[in-house]
Amino acid sequence: MRIRKLSIHNFRNLKASSLLGLEDFNFIHGLNGSGKTSVLESIHTLALTRSFRSRKMQTVISFEEDSLTVRGEFFVGEFGCKNKGADVSRETLSSIGVRRSRQDMVLVKLNGEKLASVGELAGVLPVQVINPASFELLEGSPGVRRQYLDWGVFHVKHSGFYELWPRYRKALQQRNSLLRRGNIGASVLAPWDAELASTATLISAARQRHFEQLAVAFDEVYRKLLENSTRFAEDRSDSALGNIPSLSLELYAGWKDAEVVPFAEALKADLSQDIKSGFTRNGPHRADIVLKCGRLRAGEVLSRGQIKTIVCALKLAQSKVLLSQGVPTVFLIDDLAAELDEGRCRAVFLELIDLGVQVFATAVKESDLHNEWCGERSLKRFHVEHGSISPVL
Repeated sequence: MRIRKLSIHNFRNLKASSLLGLEDFNFIHGLNGSGKTSVLESIHTLALTRSFRSRKMQTVISFEEDSLTVRGEFFVGEFGCKNKGADVSRETLSSIGVRRSRQDMVLVKLNGEKLASVGELAGVLPVQVINPASFELLEGSPGVRRQYLDWGVFHVKHSGFYELWPRYRKALQQRNSLLRRGNIGASVLAPWDAELASTATLISAARQRHFEQLAVAFDEVYRKLLENSTRFAEDRSDSALGNIPSLSLELYAGWKDAEVVPFAEALKADLSQDIKSGFTRNGPHRADIVLKCGRLRAGEVLSRGQIKTIVCALKLAQSKVLLSQGVPTVFLIDDLAAELDEGRCRAVFLELIDLGVQVFATAVKESDLHNEWCGERSLKRFHVEHGSISPVL
């Protein structure tokens, strides 16, 4: 999958902009506030109808405008960044158009046809974001890690996650509503317990399958990032690049001893405490990924540089798993040079080259994004200034 054309209208300070002839790697530079991150946001909106910076899309629409529009054309098929000699004529050229209004109306068109619901767009254009907020993946709340895990599960073909999760959430809301009343018996909760138990089993199994593949891919990617970061480092004595205890990933399903205790039994065992608390205390909605360094949580003992490297490895590993299942992703990378030293940046881009994905990366200065980071992949540069985007020739 590769985006070849992007048109942006009334998106923050980007009034009317087009990016044509997009390549494997697309570097966008400009001063803070110029609109470079807005380009990445617009691609995210094309994929999910919303920005990764704000769920309130009214704040994203240009001042005094009633709506924003993003359109994109992209190739779908065997063509990929790795296959430079591929016959493009064999590929399918698809298009997406998204319009968001201040009245919170959403219009989505796929190949010119209006979609009945936003859900029909799901999975058409998978995008992976690495930006300053991404580093909360390790230090943030369990909800951040669940969202990361579920993004991968959602894109796995035939996982059924898209249908299962809303069913689980609806049953959970109904059960919690009854629990808040207090003084109720198990028979009143029984229908919702049955629905929770059946969907929880399938959700947890889908998560577990994805997680097992993710853990293997993470070990490989993280090891390579460390090795290449050290190789590219100007100062190889930097202790943040290596010599750390081994890392381990663990998946907590959301209730104790999930490997041997079915969720239906856990619900029964927790009933009295749930009634006392007024909500369902355990379940897939409490799942978490635990990353440990020895016996301690990694976020408690590692340096900032190591934490950021781990987060990049998690993002890359997840896309590696999906790619192995025929699901390529587009990477949106916002000002990585401000977060990582050059050695680590080069190591990350080396992995992106290996994945063969399309990349959109931003930086304040043109010199912060180096041509050699792209290897032999095609590269196009753009400069953003005061909301105006121009190719760098």
